[in-house]
Amino acid sequence: MPSLAVNDLSRATRWYEESLGFDVVFTNGEPVVFAILSRDGVELSLTSAQPDRVGKSAVYLKLEGVDQLYERLRSLDVEMIHTLTDEPYGMRECLFEDLDGNQINLGEPIGSG
Repeated sequence: MPSLAVNDLSRATRWYEESLGFDVVFTNGEPVVFAILSRDGVELSLTSAQPDRVGKSAVYLKLEGVDQLYERLRSLDVEMIHTLTDEPYGMRECLFEDLDGNQINLGEPIGSG
């Protein structure tokens, strides 16, 4: 499970829910400093307990519905580093940054969407 450090866990959690359709399945701490999110069998953790790592991570999430997620992100004015492209190695991918600068690469096998 990839883990991303964020500045504001509540804000980041909300962004992942609203922009990528993740659901929070676990939280830890009081106040909450760690959360696990899930979507289509893909789990991702967010933590605010490691401020020295904020914005320094990059993850590749292989999941279904990349075209719909891409359009959703564009409607939310998320700036793409790499626009949605069919790659020669059989994946349909895009790359962007979350609110804290962590790089998120979304990919789906061509022909499965």
